[in-house]
Amino acid sequence: GADKTVLDGGGSVQILYIDTGTDGGDVTIKDMAFENGNGGNGGGIYVHGSSINITIKECIFSGNSAEDAGGGVEADSWSGTITIINNIFSRNSAKYGGGVEAHSDSGITIINNTFSENSAKDYGGGVSAHSWSGTVTITNNIFSRNSAKYGGGVDAGSDSGTTIINNTFSGNSASRDGGGIWTRLYYDSAILNIYNNIFFDNTANAGGNDGDDLYVNSDGNGNSTGSTVNLYNNNLSGNANFDTGQSEDLFITETDNYSHGGNIQQNPLFVDAENGDFHLESTSPCID
Repeated sequence: GADKTVLDGGGSVQILYIDTGTDGGDVTIKDMAFENGNGGNGGGIYVHGSSINITIKECIFSGNSAEDAGGGVEADSWSGTITIINNIFSRNSAKYGGGVEAHSDSGITIINNTFSENSAKDYGGGVSAHSWSGTVTITNNIFSRNSAKYGGGVDAGSDSGTTIINNTFSGNSASRDGGGIWTRLYYDSAILNIYNNIFFDNTANAGGNDGDDLYVNSDGNGNSTGSTVNLYNNNLSGNANFDTGQSEDLFITETDNYSHGGNIQQNPLFVDAENGDFHLESTSPCID
């Protein structure tokens, strides 16, 4: 298990490098800890292939760094899928994707992970995930105290669509826009679904309507037509205007295809957020 199988890069070497070239197949990495790795891309792990399915599960990534992308993990598969599940990412850093940087044309799934105190100089303190023809799905994760220039917790983009469900974003920060999430929709047909998430105590520092919790560039192709944005049953901080979609905590660049409902703005009453316990107290307004 990851508590006993530890690979340590000593702060000077990349720990694991896999490049399958044009070969297909599956690459699965599980039950290991990657600590103090250092590389150009993927300080802990670099996995690349044109058509492989990549799964990284039940691992721990801590204190890894990359000069460019993927402090903990850099995963690229142009025609294969990428699945990041049941991992812990803490104190990893990079220019893009402090915890994880992922690219795939066939889809990316990030589920049941914990991202804490990861940082990126530019995009995606916790995660930077982009899929051109596929979808990006981010479900049941905790993002706490991650930081970046854009997207302190998450930077996500897709030509077709992004789904963000049942996550907790707490104490993340951006020096520019999108303390919790910064996301871009490239084409008019793209769909962003954000359901059942908790955003609390996230900050962005560009000033004005900079999306402390959520910043959505819904017009990635710049034709002044917004892609579809669905925002339902989330808890955001107190300065989110759900009706206009353009406010300090919630900002969507073009709102002609924006819809919302069932969102609230209250203290979620975490059990002990300071020490990483994001369970809800019995009186939390977020229950049900």
